[in-house]
Formats: sequence, C-alpha cells, structure tokens
Amino acid sequence: MGQLQLEDLLEQSGGCGRYQIILCFIVHSMKGIVCFSMLFMTFGAAKPDWWCVNDFDGLNVTYTTDMPQYKSCVAANGTSSCTKFIFDDSMSTIVTQWDLVCDKAWVTSTITSIQMAGVLVGNLACGQVADLIGRKPPLFLSLLALILLNALTAFSTTWTMFAAVRFFIGLAMGFELTVQYNLMVEFAQAKWRTWVVAVPSWAIGTLLFAMAAWLLKDWRHLHIFAAVYGIPLLASYWFVPESFRWYVGHDRIRDAENIIKKVARVNGKPAPEIFSLRNDINDTHDTDKKYTFWDLANDRQLRKYSLLLIIVWITLGLGGYGIQYGITDLSGNLFINIFLYGLISSPTQFVCVYLQNRFGRKKTAIIFYIITAVASLTVAVAYRFRDSLVRGQLTNSAAIIALIAVNTAWSPIQTLTIETYPTVVRNIGFGLQNTMARLGAVIGPQLVFLDTKIAGSLYWICAAGTIVSIFLTIPIPETFGIDLSDKIIKPLSLEEQSLQDKSEKENLTEQP
Repeated sequence: MGQLQLEDLLEQSGGCGRYQIILCFIVHSMKGIVCFSMLFMTFGAAKPDWWCVNDFDGLNVTYTTDMPQYKSCVAANGTSSCTKFIFDDSMSTIVTQWDLVCDKAWVTSTITSIQMAGVLVGNLACGQVADLIGRKPPLFLSLLALILLNALTAFSTTWTMFAAVRFFIGLAMGFELTVQYNLMVEFAQAKWRTWVVAVPSWAIGTLLFAMAAWLLKDWRHLHIFAAVYGIPLLASYWFVPESFRWYVGHDRIRDAENIIKKVARVNGKPAPEIFSLRNDINDTHDTDKKYTFWDLANDRQLRKYSLLLIIVWITLGLGGYGIQYGITDLSGNLFINIFLYGLISSPTQFVCVYLQNRFGRKKTAIIFYIITAVASLTVAVAYRFRDSLVRGQLTNSAAIIALIAVNTAWSPIQTLTIETYPTVVRNIGFGLQNTMARLGAVIGPQLVFLDTKIAGSLYWICAAGTIVSIFLTIPIPETFGIDLSDKIIKPLSLEEQSLQDKSEKENLTEQP
C-alpha cells in the first residue's frame, strides 16, 4: 500500500472540508481548558503587596508601600521572624490564601514544578497508550479528568492538598497535549498540517485567561470557571472519530473505511473506493502488531532523530514555561502582561504558517530561535543596570518578545516531530518529545526562583539553550511537502537486498 493512497483518500473524501474544520474547532476548543489549567500558576503564584503585622494591632488602616513593615520578613523588633501577614485585597491567590511568602516563598515554584512533573508523566504514558488503544479514548478521558480535578482543586484546604491535586491536573494535561495534534494532523493533507498545528488556540486561551483572571481575581473561582468551560465539550464525543490512519497502521481496514465514509458524508462527497486497501493489507485483527518504545529505539534513523529532538524539546519547555511563569515577577500590571502576550501571539502564529509553507519547518524554527536568543540576552543584560523606568519597559518588552518567539517555535517543531514519526509510533515519539519538554518545564519554575536571587540567570540559560537547539535542528531532515508515513520500513538485509537487485536486473533484461 503506497503512502500516497491515504492522501488520495483524504482528497476524495473532501480534503480540508467541513468535517476537518469542525474537528479542528472542537479539538482546539478542548485546548482551552488545558490552557487555563497550565497558566493558572501565573495568577495563583502572584504576590500582591503585603506587610508584616506581628506588632501592629491597628484596625481600618490604609496600608501603603512606604510603611516600615512593607514586604518585611522580620518583625518590627528586628530580632524575630514575621509570622503574621496582611495582603492587599486586590486579588485572592494561593499566596494570600496560605501566606506563601518569606520562609514559604519556595512553595509556589515547587507547586508549579510538581504540576509540570505530572505533565511529564502524562506525556510519557499517553505516548504509549494512544499508540496501543487509539487517540480518542485518552483525549476524552483527559478532558473529563480536567473538569473533575479543576472543580476539586477549588476546594483545597491546604497548600499541600492543592499541590497534590495539581500533579494530577498535570497528568491529565499531559495526556491531552500528547494526543490532540496527532488526531487532527492524521486527518489533514500535507498542505494543511501547518494550519492545524498553528491555529492560535493557545494565544486565544491566554487572552480569555487574562480576562477571566482580571474579572474574577480569585483562585477558587478561576478553577470553577475552567471546569464549567470543559463540560459542554464532552458532548463532542459522538462526533470526534478515532484516527483512520491509526486503524490502517494497525491493519483494521473496515474500521478505517467506516471513518472515511463518515468524513466524506459530512463533506458532501461520495464515499471513496478503498477496496485496494483491503487487497494490500490482510483485513484481520490477528495481524495487528502492538508497537512500543523498543520499536522506536530499534530503528537507527528514528533513534538518531529522537536524540536530537530531545535536547530541542527540553529547550522549548525550559524557555517557554520558565519565561511564562516569570511573568509574575515583571514590572507593570500582571493582567496586562498576560493579555499582551496572548494578543501578540495570535498574529505571529499566522506568520509562522506562511514561513513554514514558504521556507519549511526547520528554517522557521531557527528564525524564532534566533529571536528568542536575542530577546533573552537583552533581558539578561538589562538586569545589569540600575532600576529605572527605561529598564523596566525594556525588560518587559524583551521578555514578552522572547516568550512569544519561543512559543511560536513550538509550532514548526511540533509539525516537524509529528511528520518525522510513522503513524504506528507517532504518539510514542511525540509523547517522548513532549515528556522532554516537560522535563524542561519542571526546571523552568526553579529558574524563576533562581532569577529572584541572581537577576537575569533565567534568561542567560534560555538564550544558551536556544542557541544549542539551532545547531541540533540542522541534521534533522526537512519534512515540508512530504506525505506522512504510516509504518516503520525496516532496511533490507544484505541477502534480501541482493535478491531484490537480482530481480530488478532480470526484469530489465526481459524488457524489449
């Protein structure tokens, strides 16, 4: 069975038609609850103005930033640690809920790392699960879990309970992030894959999160909002299909045929003839091979590309999540900073689509890597100068540009990764790389904490990692315009190659 045949089936069933558009709208909408869950700590870890009030019994006092005990971890007597705090009532975060300042300042970054550890485990597990049982079950199980867990988190009574539940939220996010793009891409033709991945659903989700956080200003209400948002999406279970490429890759041709017929019907096209698939593949479940990480590691080329991509994805996670969670430490209004990031990210995704279809996946990624490195170095150098209005504005602008650039680079790298792996191990490979990104994301929040001790360290490290990734991306083959492969093609042995060469010579000799 030629790979082009599956592309032909998509074309005959309507190409990028009504079905694909609805499917992408649904799956990208599901990403909204992931976005809210992932970004929560940019609000939850925010520290409004606070004061030590150990030795102060005044009531109905308007606290100002020039008061002696403003952001002081030492009581007024100068000898004992502060144990009683009061916070500005402009917002309710987990910091204000559980007094996470001074000797508890490490808690917020640790909770974020715990959450990202959950995402890491979810990425790794889903990569194997989705290639064994399909894309659809883990997608909807993760959606249901995010709804229930967000609701549960809103009723946390201690920060330790909150941290534990956020680990499982991370686990569910890891599952959804691993499987969602593969499901959409496997219904898209080569020319539309960049659009599928580059739809700015994350940027739109960020805008919605910024507005919701600004309106609600309460960490419990934000979790409830996220849970309510996800409930209507459960109804799409009866429309979203299993990947027909996954069925073909596992020799379940009749199931693939039913999916293709449904796609053609919704697109207003006659059902294409796929009897040739039945002739090319034995239509029986007995031939269904189960693929594992060993199949990925056992192939020389896939092993090589995987090792190169591992460092690239670690850098994406380190830079993307490190700078993202560092937004809370930038000057200016928190909600405006998050909103500006989401607002500017949307058009850059469309620019990214043009660049990918014009120059390819690799060159596009390298362009945004260079922007990330330059912007990160700008922030790192700016921290060396004294505090000033100009420095604050320059730091904010460069940090947001670096965040936008590194997150835009995810699009070509995701597309490149998805197109590099065959269908039978695509989720395993993509899950592996997402796991590496979350490894970087676990470290990222700790770099944010380090940055409060050594100004600029987060951005020096992000710049260095991005520069290394540029050189590691170069040896990976460009996949622009290439049809997706569905099975691992094993190289022929010397004996098999000899027999094939002999057969080809005989055929040439027999030709008149």
